Amino acid sequence: MVKRFIQITLFLILLFIIFLTYLSTYGVSTDKFNKLISEKISERDKYLEIDLNKIKIFLNINNFNFELKTNNPKVFFKNKEIKIKSISTDLPLKNLILQKMNLEEVKILTHKNKIQNLIEVIRAYKNNPQLFILNKIIKDGFIEIESKINFNEDGSIKNNYLVDGNIENLKIELLNKNIIENVNLSFLIRENNYLIYNLSSFYKTVKIKSNQIKIINNGNSYNFEGDISNQKSKLNLSKLPDIFNKNIRNIFKEDLTIYSNNKFNFSLNKKIKFSDINIQSKITLEELQYSNDIFKQFFPGYKKDIRFENNSITIDYNNGDYQINGKSKININGDIDDANYSLKKIKNDFFYNFNLELINSAVNFKILNYTKNKDDKSSLELKGKYSTSRKIDLEKIRFIHDKNLIDIENIKINSNKKIKSIDNIKVSVFNNNDKLSKLNIKKDKKNYLIKSKIFDGTKLVDEILFSEEESNFLNFFDNLNSTLLIKIDTAYLSKEDYLTSLNTKITIKNNQIFDLNLSSKFSNNEELKVSIKTNQNKEKITTVFTNYAKPLVKKYKFIKGFDGGALDFYSVSKDKKINSNLKLYDFKLNEVPALTKLLTLASLQGIADLLTGEGIRFNEFEMKFNKDKGLMTIEEIYSLGPSISVLMDGYVQKDGLISLRGTLVPATTINKAIGSIPLLGDILVGKKVGEGVFGVSFKVKGYPKDLKTSVNPIKTLTPRFITRTLEKLKKTN
Repeated sequence: MVKRFIQITLFLILLFIIFLTYLSTYGVSTDKFNKLISEKISERDKYLEIDLNKIKIFLNINNFNFELKTNNPKVFFKNKEIKIKSISTDLPLKNLILQKMNLEEVKILTHKNKIQNLIEVIRAYKNNPQLFILNKIIKDGFIEIESKINFNEDGSIKNNYLVDGNIENLKIELLNKNIIENVNLSFLIRENNYLIYNLSSFYKTVKIKSNQIKIINNGNSYNFEGDISNQKSKLNLSKLPDIFNKNIRNIFKEDLTIYSNNKFNFSLNKKIKFSDINIQSKITLEELQYSNDIFKQFFPGYKKDIRFENNSITIDYNNGDYQINGKSKININGDIDDANYSLKKIKNDFFYNFNLELINSAVNFKILNYTKNKDDKSSLELKGKYSTSRKIDLEKIRFIHDKNLIDIENIKINSNKKIKSIDNIKVSVFNNNDKLSKLNIKKDKKNYLIKSKIFDGTKLVDEILFSEEESNFLNFFDNLNSTLLIKIDTAYLSKEDYLTSLNTKITIKNNQIFDLNLSSKFSNNEELKVSIKTNQNKEKITTVFTNYAKPLVKKYKFIKGFDGGALDFYSVSKDKKINSNLKLYDFKLNEVPALTKLLTLASLQGIADLLTGEGIRFNEFEMKFNKDKGLMTIEEIYSLGPSISVLMDGYVQKDGLISLRGTLVPATTINKAIGSIPLLGDILVGKKVGEGVFGVSFKVKGYPKDLKTSVNPIKTLTPRFITRTLEKLKKTN
């Protein structure tokens, strides 16, 4: 009996073990609860439908819990399917014994689902502004989730839930239809902590990566902390949002090749407002291309742009204020130098400092007739402030080259990049004529005091007297209205010629010289008087007079080999049109290649030899000309001398092309003598003006270094030539 009992007991134990093994390994399948579960879910939410496959029951021997699991259930929310891979839960044995059927934990594993569908499901149970915004901006993408949810006894969800998942091919549309696409990431959600890791995306052709981003829910706000970087990418400036277009695209002319590493932290409240923003960035820009025509004034051969290459930039951003430090190679016409710069923003002001080591680049200050050649070490420093009111304050511009110094203090510039005022300028340079120029310009209320012991004003005189108005240096200013009081002990006009005790008062109105009075003496004690007056008709009248014309005549490139003489210049300008009359008296010319060639071609070798020797003397020279839009039209040039007389006209183009035509007559005094003989003079000269006298016609055309000359030695003189000759002879008699 006992033996039989033992056998039955052992059999039952074995059977139980087999049952437990089978139950824990293969489980038991049933669909008896499916309808009940579906009905209960429908009662709770009429939009939620669930179609369960058989539920498989496993026994967990370790804790004597029953695991209930169903695979590939079909879940629909408003006829949109949520693809579920599996749903499982644990039912403690004690609860089953005590007939407590409440769930303690549910595990859900999904297939890939449309993110929009999942957001819509979540919003049905827990809606908030964040979910609303997400639903608006997310346009595409898939999500795969593995979650573990714990329940309280009343069926509510505990806060210790765990959600792990992946997002693929997310597409987000931000403001102004800016698209972030191909977003791929993994995430982990645990209670109030969120972790995003292995993120990659594309924005405007820029590939973005992030190792991790931590998000902490503090109740009223979310704290974000993480990193983000981008691989080497080309950024198309034309596709940037408008906020960047105004500040970057209009400055830099080509796309940017950029890569960066960034760390950040910030807070975001429930009203989607950012605060406590901190960003640390390391950025590399291969090349920036900046264009501004103002550089033509300072860099010889400048064509269209300056390139900033191999830019290494650090940014420290804190709640709207930031500090930017950078270094780069600056490429000007293929010449490369080093640049360092910093920019600091505090509230509405931007403080900047720019330092440039200029070794390989040439620098030209035309107004000072000064050039820093290539391979000469120099430095340029710019320091100042820029405000959101679009005003620029340059505290300092300092250029140093060997013993040369240009120091400018407190320049105020408006939004149109025009100078409003300058407080102080100090200049001490050895210019291209190897002359020392020392100048001090100091602002006194609205006026400027300019003092110098020695100054080379070669180019400055050109600007004031002979340049076209559109290129005048005064156009750098914003509607300048001021008086310049100038006192210079020694002012050079060329390498050899200079003025002493130069005192000048210049009145400037609306960037134009309104009034000028200059009185000075040349080194030979001859006086120079210059006057500029503006009349009621807004005509600017310029007069220049001196008995020592040589230094000023040199300014006209087509008049060479000039010596002696007096000068009387008169000019009227209005609306950028200039009409001028230049007269010269008692001078001589030599070393004039064009005239020498002309005389040689006309078989006047004796006079040509004279020209290359002691020179040809002229009693009077008069030139009437006008300027309009870069074209100088020579209405008439007439020169009378004892050896030859010349009458010509033509033009000089802005690019330097010269075109002249005229008539040349040798031995004017002989013709005069013949004309004074009764009867014979009537025959040779003629009874009427312009009859019987012979001369040479010519044409000269080309650029100054390559003039082409042609002559016709046999041609009757025109009445115009004879008339002008007689007029001059009458004056001399």
